[in-house]
Amino acid sequence: MREQILLLEQLQVIDDQIDRWERDLARLPLETQDLARSLVSIRREVTQARERQAELETTQKKNEKDLAAEQEKIKRSERRLLNIKNEKEYNALSKEIKLGKKVVAEIEEAVLAAMSEIETLKTSLERKDKEYEELEKELLSKKSEVESTVSQAEVALVTLNEEKERLTESVEKELLKTYEIVRRARGNALAELTNGSCTGCHMTIPAQLVISVLKQEEMVICPSCRRVLFVKPENIPEFNKLDT
Repeated sequence: MREQILLLEQLQVIDDQIDRWERDLARLPLETQDLARSLVSIRREVTQARERQAELETTQKKNEKDLAAEQEKIKRSERRLLNIKNEKEYNALSKEIKLGKKVVAEIEEAVLAAMSEIETLKTSLERKDKEYEELEKELLSKKSEVESTVSQAEVALVTLNEEKERLTESVEKELLKTYEIVRRARGNALAELTNGSCTGCHMTIPAQLVISVLKQEEMVICPSCRRVLFVKPENIPEFNKLDT
């Protein structure tokens, strides 16, 4: 049984390596997709911001033109006001000037608000452009990492699966069946016995089972997590070691 447990230990090491490579193969493309989605989102925000900026600048030019026209109109009315002798006409023109100044104030307020929003957009666009550039570099780096990892994984997985197949041929069928069932349920099928406890679930193992593990004459299952218990050779007391 000792040789069988040693084979299972080797098999678990190989399975752990296979799992790590497969996790990387599954994880990296998802990270690449997340980065790509972030780039699309930023590009959309940049496009919308530029469209809004262009719209504001067009409106700003119109407002500035309207403002200049209104201010010129007020100046002409004020010059005319100096020469009017009729009180009725004077009052009417004064009212017109007052309304004109109100319009000017509203246009000036709109101009200032647009200027403020344009400046805010410019600052935001600078930040977004920089963020986009950094994400683009990160995406290219991640794609390179994915290509490298895929290449390494393909080679490693072929070798590991060949080694796994070779090992499983030497493991007893029932023992291998137990190993696979526990591995699917627990992640790791084997757990080391240390200081009388299972390192898989950290539960204390009954003394009689500890003795059985140390003797290595039969497969011992942890009563709590159902993992196969083993002990490293250097941790086996001399009086428990089997003759080799």
